[in-house]
Amino acid sequence: MFSKKILKGVFASFAGSYFRLFKKAKLEDTLTVFLYHDVTHSPSEFSKLYKLNVPPDIFDFQLRFIKNNFNVVSPDELIRGELPPRAAMVTFDDGVKGFFSDAAEIIENNRVPTVIFLNTEPASGVIFQSGLITYLCEKEEGFREYLLSVVGRENIITPLFLNCTREIVNSYIKLSGKDFQDAVEGFVGPFASEDDLIKTSHSRYIYYGNHLYNHDVALTLSDDELRESYLKNMEKLQSFKNFTSLFAFPFGQPGTTFSERQIDLCLSLGAQKVFSSYPVINYTPSNSYLHRIALTDFNDTNSKIWYQIFYTEIIKSNNFFKSVKRALQRKKPDER
Repeated sequence: MFSKKILKGVFASFAGSYFRLFKKAKLEDTLTVFLYHDVTHSPSEFSKLYKLNVPPDIFDFQLRFIKNNFNVVSPDELIRGELPPRAAMVTFDDGVKGFFSDAAEIIENNRVPTVIFLNTEPASGVIFQSGLITYLCEKEEGFREYLLSVVGRENIITPLFLNCTREIVNSYIKLSGKDFQDAVEGFVGPFASEDDLIKTSHSRYIYYGNHLYNHDVALTLSDDELRESYLKNMEKLQSFKNFTSLFAFPFGQPGTTFSERQIDLCLSLGAQKVFSSYPVINYTPSNSYLHRIALTDFNDTNSKIWYQIFYTEIIKSNNFFKSVKRALQRKKPDER
């Protein structure tokens, strides 16, 4: 029997080929922003769990695809509004070690301008907040029960980490008497060091953007806390000559991890453009608020990348493609 993974691949290849032939022309006056997190041969449990890693050989293939089918622009060109037809950008989030040890060299070899939106506090050895809250929600049974009792089962938002304010997390850590530093580092994998940031800041193709001082859910922060996190991170990033005044929200999901009011706040603090992680093409590239499409290790052929580019716009809204996808994924009676 064909597995769901194989069937998904067949469907993506079919749909992606169709999109390339009949939808590519729609991209002439658009900006397509691609999103990555980690590039390594040995992804962490965290990267595997959230499908954040792309192996180096597939990442190299994807960059060459982007160069061949789009005109990749730098942050300066974006800010100036100097965009060619079929414009594209390549971006990374967070600052895990794989970007500096593996991705940076591939970016240099392909000469592709790339923005990495950094949380600089973890680079100084402070625990990575995204890793901490996902570890607690995934691994720490006591924390899940504590979270439910504090927030109330009827008020819980899913996924659970969206409920994790600093106050709740810190109160649990104090109550439990546990130190989660080593456990979270093992779960997330190595993060960039200060030396990594300094060394890579001299690249001709890599730029540093703002991703808050640490990887908090913006909606759990007050305006003052968000402002402080934004400005502390910007102050650190401005010490590097490759800093660019672009900002991407951690987690990046509109409405659930940040608000429209917070977009305006970040723009007022100096962000030239603000990015989400909502996977759609930008049909009005001059907007101050833009979206990004994540590529994963699944997108290992041209057709599968075209599939990903148009997925949200067409697959999710087109009844024909939705019905074909459901039919391919439906289990047969004798499947176990």
